[in-house]
Amino acid sequence: MKKKFLAILLVVLLLPAVLGARSLLDVSLGFGGAYSQPSAGSFSDGLAQPENWMFGGEIAVRLTVLQAQAMAFPIQCKGNGQGVLLLGLGSLNVPVVGSLLFLELGLGPSVTYVPSSKNNNGAYYVLKDETEKPATEISFTDALLQSPMYLQLGLGVEIGTVGVRVRYLLRSDCTLQNLLDTRSPLDLFVLDSGSLSLALSLKMF
Repeated sequence: MKKKFLAILLVVLLLPAVLGARSLLDVSLGFGGAYSQPSAGSFSDGLAQPENWMFGGEIAVRLTVLQAQAMAFPIQCKGNGQGVLLLGLGSLNVPVVGSLLFLELGLGPSVTYVPSSKNNNGAYYVLKDETEKPATEISFTDALLQSPMYLQLGLGVEIGTVGVRVRYLLRSDCTLQNLLDTRSPLDLFVLDSGSLSLALSLKMF
C-alpha cells in the first residue's frame, strides 16, 4: 500500500512537468516591487507615496510543481529606522500554458527585523499588530512564530531564462503560533492587508 501511494505521488508530481515540457528543477533569482493600497481611498491614491512601496529581492527553488521561495524587502519603520521584512513561502507552481505561463499559490511565515541604529535604542522585531519586541528578549524563531502569515496568488510568464511574475501578497491576521496552538487553518483566510507585487526573475539553472 505504501509503495502504491509513493508511485501515485511520483506520477502526480512529474506529470505536470512532462506535459508542460519544462525542466524538473529550476533555481531563479529575482527583483521586484510591491504596492500596498492605503486603507482609505482608491487604488491609485497612494501610488505617489513612498511608504506604500517595498522593493526587494528573492530566490525561488522549484522541483516539478513544488516551490520554495525566500523574499527580503527593506522597509522604513517608525522613527525612521531601516528594517527588513523577510518572507518564506512554500507554494505550488503549476503550468497553465506549457512552460510559458504558470500559476503560483503559496503561503508561509514572515518576520520583520530592525537592526540597531542611531534612530532606536537597539535591534527589535515587529510582531503581529505592530508590537515591537527587543531582539535581546526574543529569539528569531519566537519572532517568526508570532509574526503574520502571508498568502500568495500569482501568475508568471517565462521566456527562456527570463521570467515576469505578477502576484498578490495577502497578509493574514493569523500567525504560525496561532495555527500550532488553537486556531483553525481557515483562520489563515482572515486577511489584514494585501500588496500587488511585480517581479522580474532570471533562471540560474
